[in-house]
Amino acid sequence: MDTKPKTPVKKILIIGLTIILIIILGLVAYVYLGRERGGPLPGEKEKTPEILSPAVTVPPGAQAPDAGHKPVAVGACKENREKLQGLFAYLDRQEYVASHRLPGGTFEHFKGLLGRLLERPPFVMRETDDLVQVLQNKAHFYRVLGKKNTLLLRDIIRKEGDIMESSFAILYQAMALQEKCAAGTPALQVPLKDVYPYAVYFLNTLGGSSYLIRRDSRVRILTQYYSVLILDQANQRRLNNLGLDIRPPLDALIGDLKGTANLTRKDEYIETLKGIRKRY
Repeated sequence: MDTKPKTPVKKILIIGLTIILIIILGLVAYVYLGRERGGPLPGEKEKTPEILSPAVTVPPGAQAPDAGHKPVAVGACKENREKLQGLFAYLDRQEYVASHRLPGGTFEHFKGLLGRLLERPPFVMRETDDLVQVLQNKAHFYRVLGKKNTLLLRDIIRKEGDIMESSFAILYQAMALQEKCAAGTPALQVPLKDVYPYAVYFLNTLGGSSYLIRRDSRVRILTQYYSVLILDQANQRRLNNLGLDIRPPLDALIGDLKGTANLTRKDEYIETLKGIRKRY
């Protein structure tokens, strides 16, 4: 059984804080940056308003798409790509990131982390039938990513917490726009079906819940929020193969958001979830 009994619990749980960030950053690296590694934007300042400005978090299907209006899509892709390049360039310039000496910088590194996660998804079907599966799920991210990446991701979460909401919004928008923005380009596509298991993992498994239950409410709610958005996309595209009912976690999340006081954009999150709820 591939578990690590002597691994400190805190180190294992740290990864739970960062899994959504890894997935979305990796998706961005695959879909938007491709083989081109973005550097600092001309005249860019640390934590510029352009990088931190709000981004639409409503998933595809929540609003009627205008498939024939290509200029709008192209403009959104260009704007989002610039923000993403700025975000990766900003991380590359931070001393605590540079101290890890990442070959190729954060772009290449997060792309590699995504590849590992997609190749080795957690157990999301009949998890509790086997105690071994439950234990492996609890240590899933530590086992897949290793100690060094745990420390790196811990540093990012600790030092960049003040831009977490805006960064997640920008990165999720990139994932939601990947089909429009990647059309006709050699960039790699990351299938929704490969990201879907992680949404189920956080919303409906003991392993996923164990990571979130001991975290602060902001991290827990943001993780659940983006998991719900991914599950909603899977429903719309008929990729919810496990038939997970979105309504219980969605309703519970709306209630949690109403009671939280540490998310600056909670009203936007609530309205987005209410729009999704009307479809079920």
